[in-house]
Amino acid sequence: MSLARGPDGIIFVKKYKMIQDILTAIEMDVKHKIYAEQKKLIAVKNLKELLNQIDHEVEVVPLKDQERLCNLLVSLKGQALNDDEYRLVERIATS
Repeated sequence: MSLARGPDGIIFVKKYKMIQDILTAIEMDVKHKIYAEQKKLIAVKNLKELLNQIDHEVEVVPLKDQERLCNLLVSLKGQALNDDEYRLVERIATS
């Protein structure tokens, strides 16, 4: 902290460092939230692309059966679903 004289001649305590620390913490929190939301958005995009590969006239998509839906998507993807994709499948199956 440092002392400074304001325009009206009153001495006040500057808390510049503390304000900067608070703003840095807020910035890091916002960046983390943006990163997490971007990962979710990528997962949504991936699942939409996988579902677009299905011939819906031939294949029945088991929307309410989470295990069968996961198996179908894993089969289409050729590898396991990531955590964000799996959480989306859970959300689809329970909605």
